[in-house]
Amino acid sequence: MDKSAEVSKSKIIEKAQEYLGVSYGFGNKNEIKTDCSGFTQQVFKEFGLSLPGSAALQSKYGSKVDLKDLQVGDLLFYRTYKREPSHVAIYAGNGQIIHASYRSKKVQYDDIDKRYYKQRFMYAKRLAFSEQNLSTKQN
Repeated sequence: MDKSAEVSKSKIIEKAQEYLGVSYGFGNKNEIKTDCSGFTQQVFKEFGLSLPGSAALQSKYGSKVDLKDLQVGDLLFYRTYKREPSHVAIYAGNGQIIHASYRSKKVQYDDIDKRYYKQRFMYAKRLAFSEQNLSTKQN
């Protein structure tokens, strides 16, 4: 990845960080809440990418990547209670994921090597971005 794309992909994490501490769950008019796939859906929507509303459906997008080749902004899929992907997180770099954690009930960072996630990891996917998606904030 060239340096400009790397810098641009860091904008994904900047957007994701705006959600740190947001409660896990489904919101109503008076409160903001999100689940894992709603979190990734909202973050990537800011960059013009429309993702479906479940981890299983989101896992059908992009191309598979090896863990050793992860780049900031890649999606990681986990098996938590189904045979298909039931949890999704965004790779934040430096061995960290950012996600809406059911266990902690909020959006947070976690270590990719944490036993819980290592045991449940299925695969990672890289979504296709144009430079326009990454450099222009969508409303």
